[in-house]
Amino acid sequence: MQSPTQFEQLVHDLIDGEVPVPKLHLERLSDLDRAQINRFSPAWQAIPPSRRRELISALGRLAYDDITLTFEPINRMVLDDAEAEVRRRAIENLWECEDPSLVERFIGMLKTDSAADVRASAATALGRFVLLGQMERNSAKRLSAAEESLLSAHEGDADAAVRRRSLEALGFSSRPEMGRLIRAAYQSGSDDLVQSALLAMGRSANAEWRPEVLAQLHNASPGLRREAASAAGELSLEDAIPDLIELLEDVHDEVRRLAIWSLGEIGGPKALKALSDLLEASEDEDEQGLLEDALENLAFVDGARDFMLLDFEEPETEDS
Repeated sequence: MQSPTQFEQLVHDLIDGEVPVPKLHLERLSDLDRAQINRFSPAWQAIPPSRRRELISALGRLAYDDITLTFEPINRMVLDDAEAEVRRRAIENLWECEDPSLVERFIGMLKTDSAADVRASAATALGRFVLLGQMERNSAKRLSAAEESLLSAHEGDADAAVRRRSLEALGFSSRPEMGRLIRAAYQSGSDDLVQSALLAMGRSANAEWRPEVLAQLHNASPGLRREAASAAGELSLEDAIPDLIELLEDVHDEVRRLAIWSLGEIGGPKALKALSDLLEASEDEDEQGLLEDALENLAFVDGARDFMLLDFEEPETEDS
């Protein structure tokens, strides 16, 4: 545990914009207790705005790279920061936090924050709690509140990105109006809205969207191909496998990565062969890692499918 002197020195260095702060020292801000947060909060306001933006971004990267670090207390503390970029980053840094009390906080930010980027991030964050509510890991009251706020933002926010993020977050919802809202976005003629519709389709776990997803796998827009490839995996569309195999040669890296991921989600012998062949031929370390993860997941999917077939197989009788 760091000493009070170490902590106070770190805070002093952060306030002094001329002093570089090593990564090792930033790690001391992990898992601050209430007393430390109470000491850190006033000092935070004395840190120059550009330094605050850099700091909250650096803490997000550290937590992503090392799961033993948690900066949740700081991220929650700065949700009211005067800098919109700090507020936005703080919301995104809380992506793993499932504390139900954040629902009310994010709803408030979605409704009233002056910055569209912050409102959009709040909408995205609320999607996680909609999913938790559908899984009965959040109260019905909080689920309903999150859904209502997202519906209101989707229909009435002045910013197009906020409306899109709200629809995407609602993709997890089982509310009856979702089919109408997703279809309206899909038929809008706007590539941005169609992308959001495809993302919501994948999140819906509803295979009724199969025709729409399949229709976009070879769209001229790489963004639409990317979202269609992702949705095909989310929905486990086996008849998308031939198209996804073709997308393994797409000129856009993100489309190829989503095709790899989706083939691993769907499974089956054709997906196995395509991913295995690509792994053997690939010379890119990042791609090799992605392929290995996809093949590992494919083995799990196929194993679970085989187990279910055995589990439901009719037992043989003595007369047979």
